Amino acid sequence: MKAHNSLKSPKYLVVDLDNSLLKIDLFKDALGKSLLQQPWVFCKTVFLAITSRAKAKIYISKKYNIELHTLPYNKNVIDIINNYREIGYEIVLATGASYHYAGPISNYLELFDKVIATNESRNMIGINKLNAIKKEINDDYIYIGDSLKDIPIWKYCKKAILVGNNKSILEDLKANNVEIIGIIKEEKSYFKILLKQLRAHQWSKNILLFVPAVASHQLFTADVFMNALQGFIAFSLLASSIYVLNDIVDIDHDRYHPKKNNRPIASGDLSIVNAYGLLLVCFIGGSFLAFNLGQLFLMISGIYIFLNLLYSFLLKRIIILDVILLMSFYALRLIAGHIPDAIPLSTWLIAFSIFLFFSLGLLKRYVDTIIMRENKVSFLRGRGYSIDDGHILMSLGISSGLISTLVLILYTGSDQVQEFYSKPFILIALAPVMLYWISRMWLMAERGKIKSDPVLFCVKDLITYLTFIIASIILLIAS
Repeated sequence: MKAHNSLKSPKYLVVDLDNSLLKIDLFKDALGKSLLQQPWVFCKTVFLAITSRAKAKIYISKKYNIELHTLPYNKNVIDIINNYREIGYEIVLATGASYHYAGPISNYLELFDKVIATNESRNMIGINKLNAIKKEINDDYIYIGDSLKDIPIWKYCKKAILVGNNKSILEDLKANNVEIIGIIKEEKSYFKILLKQLRAHQWSKNILLFVPAVASHQLFTADVFMNALQGFIAFSLLASSIYVLNDIVDIDHDRYHPKKNNRPIASGDLSIVNAYGLLLVCFIGGSFLAFNLGQLFLMISGIYIFLNLLYSFLLKRIIILDVILLMSFYALRLIAGHIPDAIPLSTWLIAFSIFLFFSLGLLKRYVDTIIMRENKVSFLRGRGYSIDDGHILMSLGISSGLISTLVLILYTGSDQVQEFYSKPFILIALAPVMLYWISRMWLMAERGKIKSDPVLFCVKDLITYLTFIIASIILLIAS
């Protein structure tokens, strides 16, 4: 957006910080992180906020440092600031955020001539911010903000640049004859943001809950399909709640990450407050559906959640153990698929899945080393692997994938296979299909075709779908 110069140009451009210059609210961001990372800090901050919001902001800003270069800045606002600087305006940062945050941000960006921010005695929002602005500059200024709390400032200066497209603010500004110089709004689909945050593509992993019914030829028997579908939805919601939780816990690491910094929470597209709301909805919904499928299914779901929490808070930084946990998440899905209809547990199926998903877990970590290589960094924050671990991860991953194919071949000669297939020897044809798919996945990773998550790659990969169709045809012929 281009700033337009009027006949009598204001001398000052006053800029808000939270949800304006930044796409996030720094106080809420720090408070949201503290709930999981330092609950005692969260409790004390909430207690302080009851009596003094200013003291609460100062307290938590001392506990949580910000990494200035990774914060989600609004580039449109920065462009406007630069435009006004070029035509001689002085720029003032006026914010309700703590001065422990505002000062360093001002110094880092080198765009501001003055800084007004919350201190121990005064929360700089609304009337307090307006009074502070009056003391620092003359009455002739433009104000950039986003909140209803900014209305008194706009009413006073009569010149507004609005961040966002809040209709009630627009109506109030027009009713008070405030000149709306510009509106800064980002065209974004909240539905797409929601799907991205829920990791809807990851729900494809939960198709594993249908596998026991398919393998035992019971998929269309009585209520088996509906139970599998309910289990699929339950695990999808529970998994999404964990993804949201992980993104809250890893918010600072993700902002530093060259790929993950585009995730909704890290990028500021989804506020941390809304993220907690989404987490609760997914967790409660998934738990309710799991409860409907029986105590044993609920117990497996509980183990899945517990291991995910261990992974998120403790074990994700421990090399190899993190991959074993990733593999166990797949195995638990497979086990859960047996439970609602008491389908006998197949040790062959479990063994096959252990080696296959260990391979895919290693592939995911190998892709991280590719990202390190491309971005010329030795480590990714929040992970235990270095750029030099790539060849070891590849060796282990390919070996594990090949062993899964061996398990599949051995299964074709077992007594159990005779029960479900009239021509079990035809199942041997699955081996070259698996060998092709596993080998190709690793080659694609090495060539940099898999950019982040192997599952996301598979969801968009035509060859994967063709491989699945060929495998299904083989199974039908062998039946």
